[in-house]
Amino acid sequence: MKLEIISNINMSSLKFYMKDFQFLSSCDFGNYMLDLLDETSKLYQSEAELILLFLDFDELNEDINEILNAVQVFIDSTNKTVVINTLAFSPNYVDTFLNKSFELELNSNLKILEFSKQNSNILLFDFAKLLKKNNFLEEKYWYMARIKYTKEGFQTIAREISLLLKTYKYGSKKVLVLDMDNTLWGGIIGEDEIKLSNDGIGKIYLDFQKNIKKLKHLGILLAVCSKNNYNDGIKGLNHMNSILKEEDFIIKKINWNDKASNITEVLEELNLGANSLVFIDDNPVEREYVKSVLPDIIVPDFPKDIYTLNSWFINIIEENFSKINLTKEDMKKQEQYVAKIKRDNISKNISYEDFLESLNIKIDFFIDDIEHIERYSQMTQKTNQFNLTTKRYTTVDIQKFINSEEYMVMAINYIDKFANEGITGLIIVHKLDKIIEIDTFLLSCRILKRGVEKAIFNRLEEMYSNYDMVGIYIPTEKNEQTKELYSLYDFIKINENKFIKKGRENGN
Repeated sequence: MKLEIISNINMSSLKFYMKDFQFLSSCDFGNYMLDLLDETSKLYQSEAELILLFLDFDELNEDINEILNAVQVFIDSTNKTVVINTLAFSPNYVDTFLNKSFELELNSNLKILEFSKQNSNILLFDFAKLLKKNNFLEEKYWYMARIKYTKEGFQTIAREISLLLKTYKYGSKKVLVLDMDNTLWGGIIGEDEIKLSNDGIGKIYLDFQKNIKKLKHLGILLAVCSKNNYNDGIKGLNHMNSILKEEDFIIKKINWNDKASNITEVLEELNLGANSLVFIDDNPVEREYVKSVLPDIIVPDFPKDIYTLNSWFINIIEENFSKINLTKEDMKKQEQYVAKIKRDNISKNISYEDFLESLNIKIDFFIDDIEHIERYSQMTQKTNQFNLTTKRYTTVDIQKFINSEEYMVMAINYIDKFANEGITGLIIVHKLDKIIEIDTFLLSCRILKRGVEKAIFNRLEEMYSNYDMVGIYIPTEKNEQTKELYSLYDFIKINENKFIKKGRENGN
């Protein structure tokens, strides 16, 4: 990913700590306002995908409203994404007990926050949080070369920005699977009185459960995988002090089977890939076995010092479950997967045709609709299995498609008697004279084999009956199940990656 830094201080050292990114360094520090406003500046000509605007509050001379207006001018002209930091004075400011600096910080950050909420081209990086946690100011090099931070300071800033950009590009993991004994609580259920309380060691586990519960509210699915008698495991979840209850977990694998097999079943039941999942277990032997069988899942080392459990878990959340936005579909994840499991149970007992008929399926199409643009981008970032081209698009990219006369963006909203699954499919069409090319065709695994594909092709043929329709298939390790899709719907194979179906005027 190509980046450009603009700032009112010297932040060029940052590139040495973010080696996964390419810094173009076209702009000098101190000229950021001119760079943002002058359409002939190097910033406007830059090939960077993202612009990092880093503002040091101590050295800020411009009014925050003027700065945000300049950013808006730049975005309106280029449609590029800009990363902005929250503002924080260095800890050594002169204020006595008047709290004027605190008031200025708060009001400025509220304006930045509101600006980011209203603009999908803005990513917000919470620098104020970092400065409160670490004192990494470097006075000597500040006065020598306007370099304000120590090596540790740049490393901390680089880590935070890298996490933000990777989340922006790839999204987050979907499932957290947890062991129970000495993980969700202290001790072994069925043998000891477990430690789960408001005091001592029990408080550590109680706070751990509170943090896990917060993840659920962010749309992350929870499951347990524990070697235990089932009734004992449920008894632990029903403990009077337990924050996490039985219903908080989408799947509960509480048995004496090996954990790799249990986790494989979790993935199969949810129809997700191994790279969607994080597994936490205090037992190093169990962790090592799961990693050897399922190398694509994340299995972090459990902290040796139990007193650091919650700070360790915050790092796990930041690295694997960070989110830039929260869609309606995220908030309904548990409900949607519960509905999927119910459907799967019913389908085992009746014919497939009768099963589909019993669902009372309703499919709605949204054409070039901007209301769910964040969800569209999220699906391109996260959908791997039923994704014929696996092209990754940001909200800015999707906005360009919607605004363009050459493209059409069609989203699919799926409803049946069990649940409203929300936006679960996306088609992006490129219109070329008398040909339409299907740039993107993806569906959530939750709605596969429900006749949705047929409904999509029917709708496309209604909209573009006189156009030749060209479908593209780009094979990956994960989308093999889609390779015959176009052939199944009467497309003729042109080559390994392209299929065509003639329009009415051209032969159909």
